[in-house]
Amino acid sequence: MRRLASGVLWILFLSSMLAETPCNDPALRLKVKEAKQILSESPWSKKTTFLAWTTIPALDQEAAKMKGNEGPRMVIDGPRGYGADKGSGIHGEKELYYTYTCRLYSALPVRQAYVRTFQERSKYDRMSPEQQRMFDDRVSPFLRADTSKEIVVSVELDSNDRGMLMEVERRLREATLETLRGSAESPTGEIPEQAPYLISAHLGRVGLKAYYPPSEDGTGAKLVFPREIDGEPVVLSKDKEVKLEFIVPGSSHKLYIVWKIEDLMCNGQPLL
Repeated sequence: MRRLASGVLWILFLSSMLAETPCNDPALRLKVKEAKQILSESPWSKKTTFLAWTTIPALDQEAAKMKGNEGPRMVIDGPRGYGADKGSGIHGEKELYYTYTCRLYSALPVRQAYVRTFQERSKYDRMSPEQQRMFDDRVSPFLRADTSKEIVVSVELDSNDRGMLMEVERRLREATLETLRGSAESPTGEIPEQAPYLISAHLGRVGLKAYYPPSEDGTGAKLVFPREIDGEPVVLSKDKEVKLEFIVPGSSHKLYIVWKIEDLMCNGQPLL
Protein backbone atom coordinates (compact mmCIF):
# COMPACT_ATOMS: atom_id res chain seq x y z
CA MET A 1 0.00 0.00 0.00
CA ARG A 2 2.87 2.39 0.80
CA ARG A 3 4.44 1.69 -2.61
CA LEU A 4 1.11 2.35 -4.33
CA ALA A 5 0.57 5.57 -2.41
CA SER A 6 4.09 6.79 -3.15
CA GLY A 7 3.61 5.96 -6.84
CA VAL A 8 0.38 7.96 -6.98
CA LEU A 9 2.00 10.90 -5.21
CA TRP A 10 4.93 10.83 -7.64
CA ILE A 11 2.63 10.91 -10.67
CA LEU A 12 0.76 13.83 -9.12
CA PHE A 13 4.10 15.56 -8.56
CA LEU A 14 5.13 15.02 -12.18
CA SER A 15 1.78 16.38 -13.38
CA SER A 16 2.19 19.50 -11.25
CA MET A 17 5.80 19.86 -12.46
CA LEU A 18 4.58 19.84 -16.06
CA ALA A 19 1.94 22.42 -15.28
CA GLU A 20 4.38 24.80 -13.56
CA THR A 21 7.53 24.50 -15.72
CA PRO A 22 8.31 24.96 -19.43
CA CYS A 23 7.73 21.28 -20.19
CA ASN A 24 8.73 21.77 -23.82
CA ASP A 25 12.08 23.37 -22.93
CA PRO A 26 15.03 21.16 -24.00
CA ALA A 27 17.30 23.00 -21.55
CA LEU A 28 15.26 21.94 -18.51
CA ARG A 29 17.59 20.17 -16.03
CA LEU A 30 16.17 17.21 -14.13
CA LYS A 31 17.44 15.86 -10.85
CA VAL A 32 18.87 12.35 -11.04
CA LYS A 33 16.03 10.95 -8.92
CA GLU A 34 13.45 12.57 -11.17
CA ALA A 35 15.16 11.20 -14.28
CA LYS A 36 15.27 7.64 -12.95
CA GLN A 37 11.61 7.81 -11.94
CA ILE A 38 10.57 9.08 -15.39
CA LEU A 39 12.41 6.16 -17.03
CA SER A 40 11.21 3.49 -14.61
CA GLU A 41 7.57 4.29 -13.90
CA SER A 42 5.84 7.50 -14.92
CA PRO A 43 3.09 8.72 -17.26
CA TRP A 44 5.53 8.10 -20.15
CA SER A 45 7.06 4.77 -19.03
CA LYS A 46 4.90 1.71 -18.47
CA LYS A 47 5.89 -1.75 -17.32
CA THR A 48 4.25 -5.12 -17.75
CA THR A 49 5.49 -8.43 -16.33
CA PHE A 50 4.89 -12.00 -17.44
CA LEU A 51 5.63 -14.87 -15.03
CA ALA A 52 6.48 -18.51 -15.69
CA TRP A 53 7.80 -21.50 -13.76
CA THR A 54 10.56 -23.91 -14.62
CA THR A 55 12.70 -26.45 -12.76
CA ILE A 56 16.36 -26.21 -11.86
CA PRO A 57 17.28 -29.46 -13.71
CA ALA A 58 15.68 -28.08 -16.89
CA LEU A 59 17.72 -24.93 -16.54
CA ASP A 60 20.89 -26.98 -16.02
CA GLN A 61 20.21 -28.87 -19.26
CA GLU A 62 19.72 -25.61 -21.13
CA ALA A 63 22.98 -24.28 -19.67
CA ALA A 64 24.80 -27.41 -20.84
CA LYS A 65 23.51 -26.87 -24.38
CA MET A 66 24.68 -23.27 -24.31
CA LYS A 67 28.13 -24.08 -22.90
CA GLY A 68 28.94 -27.32 -24.70
CA ASN A 69 29.86 -30.26 -22.46
CA GLU A 70 31.00 -28.32 -19.43
CA GLY A 71 28.31 -29.95 -17.35
CA PRO A 72 25.27 -28.51 -15.57
CA ARG A 73 25.43 -24.84 -14.81
CA MET A 74 22.92 -22.41 -13.38
CA VAL A 75 21.71 -19.89 -15.97
CA ILE A 76 19.43 -17.88 -13.70
CA ASP A 77 20.70 -14.47 -12.66
CA GLY A 78 19.97 -13.11 -9.23
CA PRO A 79 16.48 -11.62 -9.05
CA ARG A 80 16.22 -7.90 -9.84
CA GLY A 81 12.57 -8.33 -9.38
CA TYR A 82 9.21 -6.83 -9.77
CA GLY A 83 6.11 -8.27 -8.14
CA ALA A 84 6.13 -11.77 -6.76
CA ASP A 85 8.94 -13.80 -5.20
CA LYS A 86 11.52 -14.88 -7.76
CA GLY A 87 13.19 -17.53 -5.59
CA SER A 88 13.30 -21.30 -5.89
CA GLY A 89 10.49 -23.41 -4.47
CA ILE A 90 10.78 -26.44 -2.21
CA HIS A 91 10.87 -28.81 -5.21
CA GLY A 92 13.56 -26.86 -7.09
CA GLU A 93 11.13 -24.93 -9.25
CA LYS A 94 12.05 -21.40 -10.22
CA GLU A 95 9.81 -18.46 -10.96
CA LEU A 96 10.90 -16.64 -14.09
CA TYR A 97 9.93 -13.06 -14.78
CA TYR A 98 9.88 -11.10 -18.03
CA THR A 99 9.45 -7.37 -17.46
CA TYR A 100 8.98 -5.10 -20.45
CA THR A 101 9.34 -1.34 -20.15
CA CYS A 102 7.69 0.68 -22.92
CA ARG A 103 8.49 4.39 -23.05
CA LEU A 104 7.18 7.24 -25.16
CA TYR A 105 10.70 7.90 -26.43
CA SER A 106 9.65 10.84 -28.57
CA ALA A 107 8.37 12.69 -25.47
CA LEU A 108 10.89 15.31 -24.35
CA PRO A 109 10.79 14.32 -20.63
CA VAL A 110 11.98 10.81 -21.55
CA ARG A 111 14.89 12.14 -23.62
CA GLN A 112 15.76 14.61 -20.86
CA ALA A 113 15.75 11.74 -18.37
CA TYR A 114 18.11 9.71 -20.55
CA VAL A 115 20.49 12.67 -20.85
CA ARG A 116 20.49 13.13 -17.07
CA THR A 117 21.37 9.46 -16.54
CA PHE A 118 24.10 9.75 -19.20
CA GLN A 119 25.43 12.76 -17.28
CA GLU A 120 25.47 10.79 -14.04
CA ARG A 121 27.37 7.88 -15.61
CA SER A 122 29.86 10.29 -17.18
CA LYS A 123 30.36 12.17 -13.87
CA TYR A 124 29.14 15.35 -15.52
CA ASP A 125 29.00 17.30 -12.25
CA ARG A 126 32.75 16.78 -11.78
CA MET A 127 33.64 17.97 -15.29
CA SER A 128 35.26 21.29 -16.02
CA PRO A 129 33.05 23.95 -17.63
CA GLU A 130 34.69 23.25 -20.98
CA GLN A 131 34.06 19.50 -20.70
CA GLN A 132 30.44 20.15 -19.73
CA ARG A 133 30.02 22.42 -22.75
CA MET A 134 31.38 19.68 -25.04
CA PHE A 135 29.04 17.14 -23.43
CA ASP A 136 26.07 19.48 -23.86
CA ASP A 137 26.96 20.01 -27.52
CA ARG A 138 26.93 16.24 -28.10
CA VAL A 139 23.49 15.67 -26.53
CA SER A 140 21.83 18.84 -27.83
CA PRO A 141 20.70 17.25 -31.14
CA PHE A 142 19.13 14.41 -29.14
CA LEU A 143 17.16 16.83 -26.97
CA ARG A 144 16.18 19.13 -29.83
CA ALA A 145 15.28 16.39 -32.31
CA ASP A 146 12.17 17.14 -34.34
CA THR A 147 9.54 14.58 -33.35
CA SER A 148 6.61 16.57 -34.74
CA LYS A 149 5.85 13.91 -37.35
CA GLU A 150 6.49 10.73 -35.35
CA ILE A 151 5.53 8.98 -32.12
CA VAL A 152 8.40 6.75 -31.03
CA VAL A 153 7.98 3.94 -28.49
CA SER A 154 11.05 2.23 -27.04
CA VAL A 155 10.86 -1.35 -25.76
CA GLU A 156 13.24 -3.02 -23.27
CA LEU A 157 13.17 -6.45 -21.63
CA ASP A 158 14.56 -7.38 -18.21
CA SER A 159 14.44 -11.04 -17.17
CA ASN A 160 16.15 -13.66 -15.02
CA ASP A 161 15.74 -16.12 -17.93
CA ARG A 162 19.03 -15.54 -19.74
CA GLY A 163 18.14 -17.78 -22.67
CA MET A 164 14.92 -15.90 -23.43
CA LEU A 165 16.65 -12.56 -22.86
CA MET A 166 19.33 -13.42 -25.41
CA GLU A 167 16.79 -14.75 -27.92
CA VAL A 168 14.55 -11.69 -27.72
CA GLU A 169 17.58 -9.41 -28.02
CA ARG A 170 18.79 -11.34 -31.08
CA ARG A 171 15.39 -11.29 -32.76
CA LEU A 172 14.93 -7.56 -32.10
CA ARG A 173 18.37 -6.84 -33.56
CA GLU A 174 17.60 -8.89 -36.68
CA ALA A 175 14.07 -7.52 -37.11
CA THR A 176 13.21 -5.08 -39.88
CA LEU A 177 10.19 -2.99 -40.69
CA GLU A 178 9.05 -5.64 -43.16
CA THR A 179 9.46 -8.61 -40.80
CA LEU A 180 7.67 -6.81 -37.98
CA ARG A 181 4.79 -5.94 -40.25
CA GLY A 182 4.53 -9.66 -40.95
CA SER A 183 4.07 -9.26 -44.67
CA ALA A 184 3.54 -6.64 -47.31
CA GLU A 185 0.45 -4.55 -46.72
CA SER A 186 -2.64 -6.29 -47.94
CA PRO A 187 -4.64 -4.89 -50.90
CA THR A 188 -7.28 -3.72 -48.45
CA GLY A 189 -4.70 -1.82 -46.39
CA GLU A 190 -5.38 -3.90 -43.27
CA ILE A 191 -2.63 -4.26 -40.64
CA PRO A 192 -1.55 -7.90 -40.04
CA GLU A 193 -2.56 -9.23 -36.63
CA GLN A 194 1.06 -9.91 -35.61
CA ALA A 195 2.28 -6.42 -36.52
CA PRO A 196 2.92 -3.85 -33.75
CA TYR A 197 0.48 -0.95 -33.79
CA LEU A 198 -0.84 1.96 -31.82
CA ILE A 199 -4.54 2.09 -31.07
CA SER A 200 -5.84 5.62 -31.50
CA ALA A 201 -9.06 6.45 -29.66
CA HIS A 202 -10.57 7.97 -32.82
CA LEU A 203 -8.59 6.44 -35.71
CA GLY A 204 -8.26 2.83 -34.54
CA ARG A 205 -5.14 0.85 -35.48
CA VAL A 206 -2.14 2.85 -36.62
CA GLY A 207 0.56 0.85 -38.40
CA LEU A 208 4.31 0.95 -37.97
CA LYS A 209 6.15 3.63 -39.97
CA ALA A 210 9.77 2.68 -39.16
CA TYR A 211 11.80 0.45 -36.86
CA TYR A 212 15.23 0.76 -35.22
CA PRO A 213 16.92 -2.20 -33.47
CA PRO A 214 18.21 -1.92 -29.88
CA SER A 215 20.97 0.70 -29.74
CA GLU A 216 24.30 0.52 -27.95
CA ASP A 217 23.29 3.34 -25.59
CA GLY A 218 20.83 1.02 -23.85
CA THR A 219 17.66 2.82 -24.89
CA GLY A 220 16.02 -0.29 -26.36
CA ALA A 221 14.35 -1.06 -29.69
CA LYS A 222 12.35 1.77 -31.28
CA LEU A 223 8.88 1.43 -32.82
CA VAL A 224 8.05 4.49 -34.91
CA PHE A 225 4.46 5.48 -35.72
CA PRO A 226 3.12 8.48 -37.66
CA ARG A 227 1.90 11.38 -35.55
CA GLU A 228 -0.69 12.26 -38.19
CA ILE A 229 -2.64 10.32 -40.81
CA ASP A 230 -3.99 12.38 -43.73
CA GLY A 231 -3.58 15.50 -41.63
CA GLU A 232 -5.49 14.07 -38.66
CA PRO A 233 -3.54 13.77 -35.37
CA VAL A 234 -3.28 10.19 -34.11
CA VAL A 235 -3.69 11.44 -30.54
CA LEU A 236 -5.99 14.32 -29.61
CA SER A 237 -6.05 16.19 -26.31
CA LYS A 238 -9.67 15.08 -25.83
CA ASP A 239 -8.75 11.38 -26.14
CA LYS A 240 -8.72 9.33 -22.93
CA GLU A 241 -5.81 7.05 -23.85
CA VAL A 242 -3.55 5.66 -26.53
CA LYS A 243 -2.48 2.01 -26.56
CA LEU A 244 0.28 -0.16 -27.93
CA GLU A 245 -0.08 -3.81 -28.97
CA PHE A 246 3.06 -5.74 -29.83
CA ILE A 247 3.86 -9.45 -30.03
CA VAL A 248 7.53 -9.55 -29.05
CA PRO A 249 9.74 -11.52 -31.48
CA GLY A 250 11.43 -14.52 -29.90
CA SER A 251 8.69 -14.91 -27.26
CA SER A 252 4.98 -15.58 -26.94
CA HIS A 253 4.46 -12.32 -25.07
CA LYS A 254 1.83 -9.92 -26.33
CA LEU A 255 2.29 -6.45 -24.91
CA TYR A 256 -0.79 -4.35 -24.28
CA ILE A 257 0.27 -0.95 -22.97
CA VAL A 258 -2.02 1.96 -22.09
CA TRP A 259 -0.99 5.60 -21.69
CA LYS A 260 -3.51 8.01 -20.15
CA ILE A 261 -3.64 11.22 -22.16
CA GLU A 262 -4.62 13.43 -19.22
CA ASP A 263 -1.33 12.50 -17.53
CA LEU A 264 0.70 13.57 -20.59
CA MET A 265 -0.68 17.07 -21.06
CA CYS A 266 1.60 20.08 -21.52
CA ASN A 267 0.28 23.54 -22.41
CA GLY A 268 -3.01 21.99 -23.48
CA GLN A 269 -1.47 19.33 -25.72
CA PRO A 270 -0.43 15.72 -25.05
CA LEU A 271 3.35 15.44 -24.67
CA LEU A 272 4.29 12.20 -26.41
